[in-house]
Amino acid sequence: MDAIRNMDSRRVPLRRCKILTVEDDIAYQRSLLLSLKTLNYGGREVEFLAANSAQQAATVLAQHPDISLVLLDVVMEQDDSGLRLVRSIRNSLDNQLVRIVLLTGQPGMMPLDDLMALYDVDDYWNKSDLSFEHLQTIVLGNLRTWEHMQAMQQARLGLQMLIESSQRLSNKLDLKGYTQAILEELCKIFSVNQGGIVCIIHQQEESPEKALVFAVSGIYKAWANQYLGNVSKDSELFRVFSQSLSAQGHVIDTPLSALYFTSEEVDQRDYVVLINCDRPLTDYEIDLLQIFGENINAGFSNVALHSRLSELAYFDSITGLQNKNWMLHQLERLTLAERQHAKLLMLFVEDLSYSEVLLGVKFGRSLMKHLASYLKASFVKAIDIVMYERDTLLVLIYDQQDYDRETLEHVLHPQIEMDGAKHHIDLTGALVKLSDMEYQEPQQILGIAKSILEQTKHRNMEFGLFEASELAEIQDRYELMKKLRVALNNEEIFIHLQPKVRLQDRQLVGFEALVRWRDANDRMIPPDHFVPLAETSGLIDKLDEYVAVRACEAVKHLRQAGIEVPISVNIAGSEFSRADFVTRFCECLQQQQVATHSIEIEVTETQLIEVLRSAADYLDKLSALGIRVSIDDFGAGYSSLSYLSLIKAAELKIDRQFIMRMEQTDQDKQIVQMIINLGHLLNMSVIAEGIETESQYQMLLQMGCDAGQGYHIARPMLLEDVLTWSESNQEINI
Repeated sequence: MDAIRNMDSRRVPLRRCKILTVEDDIAYQRSLLLSLKTLNYGGREVEFLAANSAQQAATVLAQHPDISLVLLDVVMEQDDSGLRLVRSIRNSLDNQLVRIVLLTGQPGMMPLDDLMALYDVDDYWNKSDLSFEHLQTIVLGNLRTWEHMQAMQQARLGLQMLIESSQRLSNKLDLKGYTQAILEELCKIFSVNQGGIVCIIHQQEESPEKALVFAVSGIYKAWANQYLGNVSKDSELFRVFSQSLSAQGHVIDTPLSALYFTSEEVDQRDYVVLINCDRPLTDYEIDLLQIFGENINAGFSNVALHSRLSELAYFDSITGLQNKNWMLHQLERLTLAERQHAKLLMLFVEDLSYSEVLLGVKFGRSLMKHLASYLKASFVKAIDIVMYERDTLLVLIYDQQDYDRETLEHVLHPQIEMDGAKHHIDLTGALVKLSDMEYQEPQQILGIAKSILEQTKHRNMEFGLFEASELAEIQDRYELMKKLRVALNNEEIFIHLQPKVRLQDRQLVGFEALVRWRDANDRMIPPDHFVPLAETSGLIDKLDEYVAVRACEAVKHLRQAGIEVPISVNIAGSEFSRADFVTRFCECLQQQQVATHSIEIEVTETQLIEVLRSAADYLDKLSALGIRVSIDDFGAGYSSLSYLSLIKAAELKIDRQFIMRMEQTDQDKQIVQMIINLGHLLNMSVIAEGIETESQYQMLLQMGCDAGQGYHIARPMLLEDVLTWSESNQEINI
C-alpha cells in the first residue's frame, strides 16, 4: 500500500557534501579553495575542510567519516606521506567510499598505472594541468560518483537490516511477541528515539478511542493494555491514527507516523503502529519504511492464523476453556522460580454423567463453564483453568498460600447458580505442589496429579494432597504399570484355582480363579499390588478378560478329567457397569465353547454399590442367561437390605476379616451368623472365605453356612496341581 506523506512543509534538507584538501603548500591550498568557492553542486551546500599534513588529515578524516572527496598532495612531510595516508584511509579507517584525487607537482615520481593499481586512488593530476574549469569538472564528477556509491551502500545496508529484521520477526508466532518485536525493529532501523505503540481495533469498531494499546516502547510504556482514549487526549495523535485507519494506509509525518496493517481474512482485526521520531525522515528512510511495512504486513495474517490454530489446539471447542495441551505448554514455560510457589489442583465433578442423563449434555457443558467462572472468583490471585476431561478441571494456582481440605472447602462444595437455580456440586480434588516436581516433565506432572486424584476417589475421600515422599512410590507404580502391559501381551499372567467345598459333606462345589503374575525376572508380584493398579490405569478390562479366558480353558481341562464344577472369576465394578459387559462376557464364553453355568462372577460389595444404578439391570440379564453372581467381601462395605432387595445375586461371600475374628469376639460371631441368616432369607447361598482351622470350619457348619474355602481346605493351585490334589485328597468328594 502507498504511504501518505505529509512532508511538504518539513522537507529534509539536501545532504551537505564535505571536501577535504590536504596540502603542505598553504599558498597553493588557498588558491585551490578559492577556485572551489564558486562550485555549484545542484544547490547543495558544500563544506570545505583543510589539513596541512598527513597527520592532520588523518585526524580530520576520523572526525568526519562522511567526507565525500579528498584532494591530496602526494609529497608533504615525506615523499610518500600522501600515499601512506591513502593506505590509512582504506585500511585503518576502512573507508572505501571516499573519493581520493592525488595532486602532485612531481609527475615523474611513479608511473600512473602502478599508482592507481597499488594505492586504490580514484584520480591523479598534475597541479600544473588543473585550470579553473578542469578543477570544477573533476570535483563535480567525483562528488556525483561518491553520491551514487553512497546510495548503493545505503541501499545494501538497508536491505541487509530488513533481511535480518525479517528473520528475527519470523520467529515471533504470538501476537504480543510479534508486535513488541516490530517496535524494537523500527526503533533500531530508523533510530526512533521517542518510542511507539501498536494498537488493535476490530473492524466493526470505528472509534480510535476504543483501540487497545497492545505493545509499547519508549515514552509510551505506561499505556500498555489500555484503551487509547483512556491514556491520550493528543489531537495530533488521533488525527494521524484516524487518517491511517480511514485510508487503510501508512501516514508518514513528523513527529508522528502511522503504519496500517490488517488480518481481516482471519479475524477481522486492524492494526495501527504509531512511531514518534523528533526528526524528519529522509526520502530514503521513507522508502525503506514502506518496504518494511510491506514485509511485515503478511506477518500479521500469519500470526492471526497461528493464533487461530492455537485456539483449536489449546482450547476446548465446546466450552471455550483452555485444554490439556494448553496446560502442558504453560507448564513447559514456567521458570524454576515460578514453580516454587505454583500448585496444580485437579478437580473431578461427582455424578456429572448422571446429571447429563437427567438434564442433557448441554447442561453438563454449561455447568463446567459456570464452575470455571466460580473457581476464578474463589482465589485471591489470578489462576488458569483447563478442561482436562469431560468431568475434570485443572486449576493452576500461582499464589504462595498453602492449601488443605479445610481451606478448599468452598472449592470442593460450590453452589453454582444457573438460569436462576442453585446447584450444589461435590468435587473430588487432588493438589500437587510444583516445587516437589523440579525434574518432572509436564506430562509426568499431569500423570501424577491424575494418579493422586484416582487414589483419592478409590479411598472414598474428597481431597488428596501429594507429598514429595510419594514420588518414588508413584514412579514405581508407573514402571509396574508399563510392565503389566507387557505382561498381558507376553502371557506372564496366569491363574491359581482354590477349591470351594460344601461344608456339610465336603463336596467340591467349585473353584475360584485367582490371578497371579510372575515377571520376566521370575519374581512373583502380589495381586494386591497390580490389581488396584490395573483398575486405576484402565487395564482392568484386559486383565479381567484374560483371567476369564484362562478360567474357561481350565473348565475344559477339568471336564476332561471328570470334574464338572464351575469356576468363579473376579470382575471389577467399573468393568461390570459398562453397557457392553454382558454382551462381551457371553461372547467370550461362546468363543471358548463353555456353558454359561460353568463360569460364575464375583464382584465386591463396595464396587457393586458404586455402580448400583446400572448393575441391577445387568444382574437380571446375567441371571436370565444362567450366570451366577456372588457378592464378594460381604460385610466389609455398605451392607444394606435396601440394595440387596434390588439385585439378583445368587451368593453372598462373607469377608475373611469376620472369619478370622469370630472365635475371638462375640460381636464378629454374631455378624457372621447375621450374614448367613440374611442370605438364606433372600434365597442366596452363603460361602465363607479364609477358613484356616478346623474349629472355624466346624463353627461355620453349625451356623448353617453353606460352603467355604481357605487354606484349611486347600491352597490356591495351578491347574496341574488341582488334578493331582483331586486324586490324592480322600476327604474331598469330587
